[in-house]
Amino acid sequence: MSSLNVPRRYEIPVAILRALSCVPAILNIFYNLKASCQIPSRDAGGPLTIQTTQPEYYVAILWCVLAGYWSWILTTSMMKRWLYHYEIKHAIVRLLTLIVVTWCLSVIISSTLDPADPVRIQMTICFVLLLLNFIKLTFASSTKYSQKLEDVLPTTRFNLKSTAVKILLLPLLVVMSLSCFVLTGQINRFQYNSILLMDQPFELDQSVTAEASMSGLTILVLILSSWSSQGAEKRKILRESTLHWSGKEGETNIIYRFVVGQPPSPRIQSWMGPKLIVESENYHDLLVVPAPDLQLDKSKKLYEALKWASTVKHDYLVKTDDDVFVRFDLLRNQLNELGPKDNYWSGLVYRNMPVEYFNPSYNMVVDYEMPILPTFTSGTLYTLSSNLVDTIANIDYPQRFITKDDINLSMWLFGFDIQPVHDKRIQDIPEVCEESLIAKRFSYDTLEKGVKMMYNNILHHEPQCIGLNKKKKCSVCYPCHGKSNNWRSSNLECDPSRGVSLRTLPEFKKIPGPIVKDVMPSAVIGENDQWIIKDILSARTSIYTEDEANWHLLYWVCWTSGPKTFTDRHWRAIEMVWIHEPNAVIIMMSNSLPEKFFEEYTRRGYNIQVVNFTKDKLLRWNWYFGPGTQDWLQDWEKWEKGQFFNWHLTDYIRCLLLYNYGGTYMDMDALWIRIPPNQNQEFIGSDYSSVHADREWTLDDKGLYLPQGLMRFKRGWKLFREMAEGAFSAFNYDPECFNCGGPKAITSYVRERRAVLEAGGMTILPRKVLYPFSYLEISKLLEPNPLSEQEMKNQIEPFSWNIHLFGKMTNNRPVQPGSVIDFVFKKFDLDLPHRDTKTRHVISSTGSWDVPMKLIGPRDYIYKAVSERMLEDDKKKDNVLSLQPIPGKFQGLNVIYVRGGPDRVPKVTLVVETSIGRARVNNGTYAKQFNVELENVNMRQVNALLNTLEYTPTKLMVANGGRDRIKVDLTFDQGTI
Repeated sequence: MSSLNVPRRYEIPVAILRALSCVPAILNIFYNLKASCQIPSRDAGGPLTIQTTQPEYYVAILWCVLAGYWSWILTTSMMKRWLYHYEIKHAIVRLLTLIVVTWCLSVIISSTLDPADPVRIQMTICFVLLLLNFIKLTFASSTKYSQKLEDVLPTTRFNLKSTAVKILLLPLLVVMSLSCFVLTGQINRFQYNSILLMDQPFELDQSVTAEASMSGLTILVLILSSWSSQGAEKRKILRESTLHWSGKEGETNIIYRFVVGQPPSPRIQSWMGPKLIVESENYHDLLVVPAPDLQLDKSKKLYEALKWASTVKHDYLVKTDDDVFVRFDLLRNQLNELGPKDNYWSGLVYRNMPVEYFNPSYNMVVDYEMPILPTFTSGTLYTLSSNLVDTIANIDYPQRFITKDDINLSMWLFGFDIQPVHDKRIQDIPEVCEESLIAKRFSYDTLEKGVKMMYNNILHHEPQCIGLNKKKKCSVCYPCHGKSNNWRSSNLECDPSRGVSLRTLPEFKKIPGPIVKDVMPSAVIGENDQWIIKDILSARTSIYTEDEANWHLLYWVCWTSGPKTFTDRHWRAIEMVWIHEPNAVIIMMSNSLPEKFFEEYTRRGYNIQVVNFTKDKLLRWNWYFGPGTQDWLQDWEKWEKGQFFNWHLTDYIRCLLLYNYGGTYMDMDALWIRIPPNQNQEFIGSDYSSVHADREWTLDDKGLYLPQGLMRFKRGWKLFREMAEGAFSAFNYDPECFNCGGPKAITSYVRERRAVLEAGGMTILPRKVLYPFSYLEISKLLEPNPLSEQEMKNQIEPFSWNIHLFGKMTNNRPVQPGSVIDFVFKKFDLDLPHRDTKTRHVISSTGSWDVPMKLIGPRDYIYKAVSERMLEDDKKKDNVLSLQPIPGKFQGLNVIYVRGGPDRVPKVTLVVETSIGRARVNNGTYAKQFNVELENVNMRQVNALLNTLEYTPTKLMVANGGRDRIKVDLTFDQGTI
């Protein structure tokens, strides 16, 4: 400042004016810096147009700094000259004019040039300032000016060359060097569509008109290859093996093309070009696309091939590589059975994979802000329906390209809500081989030998992997029993329907998806499925599973201890099911009870079946969820030594039955006192834990958890499959953890997904519905209580469907006379004679096999009308009315049934009379009096008829109340009861 010889009072204004000369540069720095920070958000996921990258903005900032420096130099040098020629005020005016001019030039240049090219804008501004500085230096070097300046500043020697080098050329050289260094590094990391610069037509064998015009299903196969000699060898190997399955067969036509790009260099083109042309003339299966033929540009080749494929008539497109053996015979059959379908995408699916999991050199992390990749399928082989090919090819803006074509495909489809179908039969690890594979990748050094060996094995109808898996490696998503490795040790997990993901992802929390049920495989019962119980249960489904109206009649129980442990209270638990639901089918899963253990009940028409299961049977029936549980069953002998194995086996069977078949699962210590009013409701009960440490996994801070003693669900709920795969996978099974497959497992699962599960149809019932007394309180129900009947009628039955005895707490405690449970047993008793499993004595009310038939029913019945408005109001409160008995149905303590009697009765007549209201059975017409005759019936059929009895009062009685009389007479060949 002192060199300008400015009076002290003008120092601050002049300093401010000089600083203003840098304002355009400073503003441009902030603009470019802000723009560079927005790049990751702008480009996070999905297809992108060509836009400015972060390094370009950083280079632009560098030029902004140079522009500010040169603007400062220009302003300072001009101010020196004006101070010499003019008064201080006139010099300041000229300085202000210069600043305004430089500002205007900056604005004009910025607005004229493309704002998407910030480097060009700043370079233009810099070169204008450079030109002005050179003009100024040239003018200042004149003899007249230099002489005058020397007179004023005799110690200063003006040297044009040294000044230009120091203040102009040297900074320019530094900035240009740094710019070249940064922008040159963009060449290898550039992630946008450079293919737009190429305008070459498709070459060689692009036409498939004759092949694609054939009738039937058309499958177009794209095999990515290369110009290299190794690529030619791979193509030769595939033509001599797996591609023999291409062509027309039946109604399905397979057309294939090897896809190569433009020659990577003139030398390779001159060397391999003639060979490629000869190869094309011989086989007519080469497609050259306008994309670089480099490994880094594999996605560009694929994209151009998809654009070509969109011009060819086909139903499905299959993409694979030239080092993959593909079972085109099996793939043909699979797609032919599927038929033409839109939005179909299948392959080996990867989900929730971190960006840097595969290889940081793919440079996803540069401008990809999401922590995980979109769901994608392995590039080994994937299948797309033709409409998805058209979707990708017809997007009218440039695409983004990264090295891995499989991830690139998922980005092209990102946002179209297309979910891929997982197919574990596609493996991208060369060292593994499974007999069911349809696509296997080989390393280059083993390709020829491996492909020929696999192809010859198939031709000779031998297992395809003979000689190909000498190290016994385990393929991802396959069982690892007896294998030398386990893919789970690589932090992988496999969902049989959703695909491969990481077991632990500490960086972020998984968000549960809205789909809570799996699409179950179709089965034609009795045809493509093996029977377990003739006409009832097969290995994959049951007649009740497929029946939307009667699915709730299927009951599952499990017994893994000896027959002598089956006590009278267990018999009664089964009887109480039939008292309230006579048509219920109970399937007893047991590895200890004989098949005719319940013969006394089946003679009277009740349907109870014992299914004996063993390790071999479970494996033969495919009763496992995936590779983890299959391995766990294979190691049965290893696990059964554990003290909790029988409990764990019950937990496992329970999950499998509800997942495969649906229905109601109940423990043998669950006593039904009333059936659910809504037969289509899917529910699980709840209870409270008094152990404070359990709060870590309970549903709330009060200790609410989900016992599994009684549940009802339709088939296919993912929670049972995922819970079982987590608890009973051979890799992470803990034989010493008692609760890992029980309430802790299901409660922990639901805790993370409760809202999604409840939205999908799950009902978590209040505690009092299924568990009115906790395991700490249940013992008092077995003790004498003079008010047991009143407690049952007033406190338990109005709100509860079931009483759970918590067998571990009560199995060794007797049911004492006068207790609540004693009242329940007396109230709900079919009185069917059966032998005590220990003493072999006959248990019945008479102590013999002859028990007279008796009609049981209430002397008084209170009809409680419920209106729609009451139900709506109750939903806003505790929603208990929906859990109450249906008005007019004789349920709970009001149930009407017969007990005792012979196995069959020749004739039964039911007569029902009412005084004021109306009644009906079997959903018939309401009437004041009617009678129904049944011939040659058993106890179940009689009780099934009584169970349908309904009463309805008149409208006047509903409005004002009143009394009515219902008379129920049941006459059979021995008299009236």
